[in-house]
Amino acid sequence: TGKSQLNSTYKFVTRWLFSTNHKDIGTLYLIFGAISGVAGTALSLYIRITLAQPNSSFLEYNHHLYNVIVTGHAILMIFFMVMPTLIGGFGN
Repeated sequence: TGKSQLNSTYKFVTRWLFSTNHKDIGTLYLIFGAISGVAGTALSLYIRITLAQPNSSFLEYNHHLYNVIVTGHAILMIFFMVMPTLIGGFGN
């Protein structure tokens, strides 16, 4: 049974990673957008925790890190969540 399970896992992986079916590709875009949305939400939580109190020391007064987190959040949400989901997921 170990060899048959390995074979079925191989078939599953190759079906999804090497697919030319537009429905599978669209589903992969939606999954990628959802995972990127979770990462963008995590960065958003860092921003919200930092701004929750005046003069917060959550990021240890590292203003450069705060700017990096805001920029990373913006890039993640626009180019890795919104664009793949709308164009790749729903447009495919």
